[in-house]
Amino acid sequence: MPVYEYRCGRCSEISSVVSSVSNLKSEVSCEHCGGVANHIISRPSVHLSKTSKLERLDPRYDKMVDKAMSSTQNAEPDRILKRMKPFSRDGSVLPHK
Repeated sequence: MPVYEYRCGRCSEISSVVSSVSNLKSEVSCEHCGGVANHIISRPSVHLSKTSKLERLDPRYDKMVDKAMSSTQNAEPDRILKRMKPFSRDGSVLPHK
């Protein structure tokens, strides 16, 4: 069933109502303050699975990312690990080898 949204005239909060098309009401009571909320037209929402999102990507995307990663020195993931200094159990920094 579709989700319809209503904006309250008193507190301006938006309430969501799940309802069939045949049961659509132009006004409902606000779930926040109890005032009169009028039906508003809101943006439709479509939820895609992760697989669907990946299928929609441009096939050249992976090549573009690889090219950007190889040309950016800061993109090297091991650079942070190379700069880390080990800690002892008491929290003091151990001498770097």
